[in-house]
Amino acid sequence: MDYQQDYVMRLIKQMMQAVSKIVFKKTDTDIETKSIHIDTTEGEREVDLLALADRGNINEAENLLYDSLDTTDMSQLRKAFAFYEHINEYQNDFLEEHNYSREEVLDGIKNISSEFGISGLVDALL
Repeated sequence: MDYQQDYVMRLIKQMMQAVSKIVFKKTDTDIETKSIHIDTTEGEREVDLLALADRGNINEAENLLYDSLDTTDMSQLRKAFAFYEHINEYQNDFLEEHNYSREEVLDGIKNISSEFGISGLVDALL
């Protein structure tokens, strides 16, 4: 089981690196970010999605990400990819403990890619 999860983890990482090079013309290997701040829908507070996910609230962070996305702004795709790249770095035990899975990371990337109209590219790389 761990081998399969590790394979999926590597597949996700390699796919995101390739998409970053193609879409963002980024030459280094990782999308570098230490935090992803968004305003909540009520506009009452700013939330750091990565810190929220690091505390185990991965599903809540993902929901806030989707609620804040503007699919007409490609920098938002970069933010979403940075979120999933960060989540993909979690150990399998941490993901399972917080009701998330490596497959959900992949599904999230596919959903986001579809929202931004690049699902064909992502599917071709998988």
